[in-house]
Amino acid sequence: MQRVIRDASLSARDMTALDAKLEIVRKYAAPNVASLYAIPRTGSGDVLEWWTELGGQAIAFNALNEGQQRQLLHTFEQRQHSLERVADEQQSKGQSDTAASLRSLIGEPLPGNLYSLNGEPLVICWHMLKPKPVTPVLPATTTVIASSPVRRRLWPWLLLALALLLLAFLVWWFLRAPVTEPVPATPAAMVQPQVAVPLPDPELLPEGVPEPIPEPEPEPALPVPVPVPKSKPIENTKQTKACPKPADPAIPPQFVVVLDTSGSMNLNVKTSPRDDQWYGEVGARLDPRDPRVAPLLTQPTRLDVAKVSLAKMIDNLLPQIDMRFMAFEGCGRVADYGLFPTPQRSQLIKGINGLRADYGTPLAESLAQAASTVDGRNRDAYIVMFIDGQDNCQQDACAVSRRIAQDQPKLKVNVVNIGKNALSNCMAENTGGRIYASRDAIELKDMLQEASKEVLKTPGCP
Repeated sequence: MQRVIRDASLSARDMTALDAKLEIVRKYAAPNVASLYAIPRTGSGDVLEWWTELGGQAIAFNALNEGQQRQLLHTFEQRQHSLERVADEQQSKGQSDTAASLRSLIGEPLPGNLYSLNGEPLVICWHMLKPKPVTPVLPATTTVIASSPVRRRLWPWLLLALALLLLAFLVWWFLRAPVTEPVPATPAAMVQPQVAVPLPDPELLPEGVPEPIPEPEPEPALPVPVPVPKSKPIENTKQTKACPKPADPAIPPQFVVVLDTSGSMNLNVKTSPRDDQWYGEVGARLDPRDPRVAPLLTQPTRLDVAKVSLAKMIDNLLPQIDMRFMAFEGCGRVADYGLFPTPQRSQLIKGINGLRADYGTPLAESLAQAASTVDGRNRDAYIVMFIDGQDNCQQDACAVSRRIAQDQPKLKVNVVNIGKNALSNCMAENTGGRIYASRDAIELKDMLQEASKEVLKTPGCP
């Protein structure tokens, strides 16, 4: 979450109506549509400020070159068309007030109110959008030919003439048809019809519909193991560590990983807490010429390290563990990607590698949603939170963790804190979990392994 600009033309008293309208957009529209509209907040001196969950530096529309302006306006129009479809859908359901509120956000922004953040459009003062002119739809013109008494009298004679012509044609046809010998029937087994099923042309697919995903090629079958004759066991003189036996292998613990994909995960992994706080305060007003800015945005980023660490952890999961994966999608929205059994772990890793960090930090909301997917009363469950800070969506993650400790005593929350922010440690402390904090990439991989050790393979054990 970052601030874009302070708006002295409005006061905090104007926020009630703006918040209500923005809440409707967040409820019914897709996240990329809702992120088009900046979030109003009360700043110092009772002055309204415009914020956004998008990451990157905010660049004014007038500061872009012609090509960038054209592309930004094209994306802006696409988002507006999506919102218009949502409004039409609500109108068809009888929600006229909701549809009217959504349509009030469709219009042309002033150039000074439009910004670009990594190519994504952001509009402030969206209550000042200029409504688009509505093109009137002319009713279809129907040509009515008055039937005169003369025409009405001609109809029966025309029908009679047509009937006589049809009768004459049928008589002529039957008289001239030659007699032909019957053709021997071909056995059904010899008939091999060939039906060509055309594949859909990707260029003809409607906008917004994904192309069909090809079926994966079957993996080669594993070789059949060759039976080995039994022989006398050879005594092992080395002391080996016994493999731990699960208490009940038929009921493995439930396991959920929540990944922080907020905008601050784009920072370098070694960013200090002081620079982290400064980045959150300055936000979109960062000057790329400031020597303090460049080191913060270099690789490896926090998200880069998280992806590598998660891939290693997923590869080491016990085969009987089905892992659920979640990630942030801004305040009030948490993406639940579902359960991934052993055959789908490679697919999960590919999906994690494709994630971007562009949103806010709904820490409390994600913890509550993750806890709702597991038992935690009669069955052990573990949640690993891979995060870099505290909740910035005006919710209390500590209160959520206290409620979990009371309602789900067998649920433990382990925290891997890449930002060393101690304010989020209460989630582990209240549930009997463990806390790991580091800004070292190698240490973080080991810490995630340690935080997930209840569901990982023991080295040297099957």
